[in-house]
Amino acid sequence: MSKTSNCAMFKNLPSSRILKQITRLNNIAGTPETAFRFNPKYTKLELFLIKQNVSGSAIGLKKFWRNHLPTLKFHNEDVNFILTRINTETKEDISKCPSKIVVYDNANNKYEIDCADRQVSDILAEVVKVTEASPVPEKEIPVIATPQQDNFI
Repeated sequence: MSKTSNCAMFKNLPSSRILKQITRLNNIAGTPETAFRFNPKYTKLELFLIKQNVSGSAIGLKKFWRNHLPTLKFHNEDVNFILTRINTETKEDISKCPSKIVVYDNANNKYEIDCADRQVSDILAEVVKVTEASPVPEKEIPVIATPQQDNFI
């Protein structure tokens, strides 16, 4: 039985360094449910996220950033992904801080997605809708086969 570790970004990874890397790479490549290609007319996606530990209304956006953004970036290499971390001083500033995603097309039109108090799955669905994304076929998603764990303990 192999041990697992709990890294903030990748949960339940094996303890072997090689198996961890394989698992991380497969997580980034995604699954048919999480891998999407944007319509080519979309050129930039910008996230606005509070810099401090996020709780409350922005938690869904933080989970989206951690779990889905690497996969979207992997499958949309022509899209410029920008993360804007906002530094706040007081709790009042935190409540005023936008929790949003802005998508730009090649004509510089902006499409804003308000992510306050939204689940990560809702945010992903809205990004897919706004960017007119299509699912990446399963055969085009690279998967690294996991070798026998007995060799890496």
